[in-house]
Amino acid sequence: MISSLRSLAQRFLLADTPPLSTAERWRSAWGALLGMGLCGLLLHAMPVGTHWLIAPVGASAVILYALSHSPMAQPWPVIGSYLVAIPAALASAAFIPYPQIAAAVAVAGSLWLMARFHCIHPPGGALALFLVLDGPYTLPKMGVTLGLVLLNVAVLLLAAIVINNFVLGRRYPYTLKTGAGNLHQSEDATPMRRTGLTHADLESAVQSLDTFVDVQENELVELYNLAVDHAFERHIGLTCGDIMTRDVVTVQYGTELEEAWTGLRTHKIKALPVVDSFGRLIGILTVADYLRQMDDTTAAGLAVRLQGFLKRTPGTHSEKAEVVGQIMTAEVYAAGLETPIAELARRLSDKGMHYIPVLDETRRVLGMVTQSDIIAALYKRVALAAA
Repeated sequence: MISSLRSLAQRFLLADTPPLSTAERWRSAWGALLGMGLCGLLLHAMPVGTHWLIAPVGASAVILYALSHSPMAQPWPVIGSYLVAIPAALASAAFIPYPQIAAAVAVAGSLWLMARFHCIHPPGGALALFLVLDGPYTLPKMGVTLGLVLLNVAVLLLAAIVINNFVLGRRYPYTLKTGAGNLHQSEDATPMRRTGLTHADLESAVQSLDTFVDVQENELVELYNLAVDHAFERHIGLTCGDIMTRDVVTVQYGTELEEAWTGLRTHKIKALPVVDSFGRLIGILTVADYLRQMDDTTAAGLAVRLQGFLKRTPGTHSEKAEVVGQIMTAEVYAAGLETPIAELARRLSDKGMHYIPVLDETRRVLGMVTQSDIIAALYKRVALAAA
């Protein structure tokens, strides 16, 4: 009997979504506390009558601080829902003498208008109900009510922008990131996006569901990619420690540029980890670091410039870089032995990386993973599965 009740509760009463983390619960609660406090202080200081903070604002605060990425939390749904609720409620209160019926018509009318104008925000329905129950209205009271609602919406959004962006560290309003496209400055999408979900796929799926989807399109794509990565890790099960190159050629900060260049050519590689005297990573030296020092990158000029750049300047002073540490890239993405190769595949494809150092807990270099290592590992895995 108890088992049946538990099963019934799980099917019909509990939401099939993961709960917020402890940190996110506290962040959302603090945001609501600060946001509502700011709204209350600002509105209480304004001459708006006895009702200075309306009840639907509390419902909006839950959405703005716990679901700030939701389409329902963006500025237009907040503003639009409150705006369409006002005429729906006032018209219902004016033409329907029975409060019970007027309240139902006001909420239903608000919902239809919110869906029509793409501004679904549940507190809009609460505002419609509040306005109907606060009637009847004279012309002066109608003007005061309209001003009160608009002030509440303006202060609510101002507080949400300030608290989310400058206190909670969230981006609000939540918009699609621009400029994060192809690193090669072409019109193509990144490799992962070329093989993933497209806008047409999402639009078709939403139309098939024929319901409101409370998630941003780019967040849905990100959820899809994360789920694919997790499934990939679960099926492949390989980590950096399984596929990395362990015999790594390294250089130090003070290694001369010509010596490092010779190492790159001798071993036919394009990157050298730069380590300190204890073998801990401090940067990476690539062919691109050398090319960045060249003024003339034409075929003829490059050879001449490179020879002059590699040659050691005699004496104690130099106007050009002389050692690896002066041209290396200090910011390096590194992995650990247990890092799944799914994470590396995303980094290598979308971030324009070709090699990733593998470090231990003390940042000592244990190995290197390259695109070739990942391709070889995947080929062997697929071949074994087929066999």
